[in-house]
Amino acid sequence: MIRKYLRAFRAYKKRTRLYKSISNGLEILQATGKTPEQAYHDMRELFVFTAGKSNDVISTKLSQSKYNNIDPLNGVLNLKTKQNFDKALEGIRQDGYFVFDTKLSEDAVNRIVEYAKTTPCKYRKIAENSTGTDYKIDVVNVEEIFDENQIKSPVYQFGMDKIIACKEIQKLVFDTSLLAFAQEYLNTKPIVDLLAMWWSVPYAGKGKSEAAQMYHFDLDRLKFIKFFFYLTDVDGETGPHCYVRGSQKKLHPTLQRDGRFTDEEVEAAFGKENLMELGGKKGTIMAVDTRGLHKGKDLTKDKRLIFQIEFANSMFGQTYPPFKKLDFDAEDEATYSKYEFTYSQIMSK
Repeated sequence: MIRKYLRAFRAYKKRTRLYKSISNGLEILQATGKTPEQAYHDMRELFVFTAGKSNDVISTKLSQSKYNNIDPLNGVLNLKTKQNFDKALEGIRQDGYFVFDTKLSEDAVNRIVEYAKTTPCKYRKIAENSTGTDYKIDVVNVEEIFDENQIKSPVYQFGMDKIIACKEIQKLVFDTSLLAFAQEYLNTKPIVDLLAMWWSVPYAGKGKSEAAQMYHFDLDRLKFIKFFFYLTDVDGETGPHCYVRGSQKKLHPTLQRDGRFTDEEVEAAFGKENLMELGGKKGTIMAVDTRGLHKGKDLTKDKRLIFQIEFANSMFGQTYPPFKKLDFDAEDEATYSKYEFTYSQIMSK
């Protein structure tokens, strides 16, 4: 009995210490615009310690103010009715992901793909003797055009400044249907904090962990939502996004640690029926809460190009460089000005 009380007391002290560190970190963020590194690590530790509950608890204490002038039904999601909007919102709340019926237009997809084929990107170099999780890696700082005939890595990534320079991507960044959906899911004015776009190719299973091809959860922010856009056809052999249905609600006791997880561990914890492979034709759009367990399945043929926008409820967490503000067209410039808080990471020239 005494041991039980001692364990409970130690747990209480640890929880209190971590919450205090995060609270202090939020105050420092507000004053300086930066999250203390220790507070960020404590956020991750507390998330694991509370089986994933702490971030939602902290999020309820953040500002709940919202925009009241966003039209959620017009835009790339093409939801058309409030009933469709609510159905999609309930889907991600329950399952952790939702695949929309509408797709990005073929013309928009082609324009982004052409941009990706002609714009330099960085690649992750995997050592020749690497297999599975046993690997050495270097991020090559020299940018070069992706060449599918001379593969050097499983992943080729574009920098955020390169991404936002694409006119078709600018339209997605300032799309108000994405903004409205993110606001309702996060229950506050959202912030566009991250853009990502990358090529994935077969690489004989090497560097799977670094290429995010093992199950894991993301935790760069307290709470966030990601919109993924498939820019190539994706099936079981070309790297579908894999998601553990419902895992955003709570960490399973056997997986209550910060790191990568094997397929066998995840299946034993959640059951095979909850391991979802989310393929789709090019143009497919999905919303995902990647605090849930997920991975990109390693490719066995062809190539995959994917674009991602992330909206967060706070900038607490990892520090990313701000985007460079470019010359947006009049409509996008108006959206940028109207929802200045959301686009606050897109800095003026």
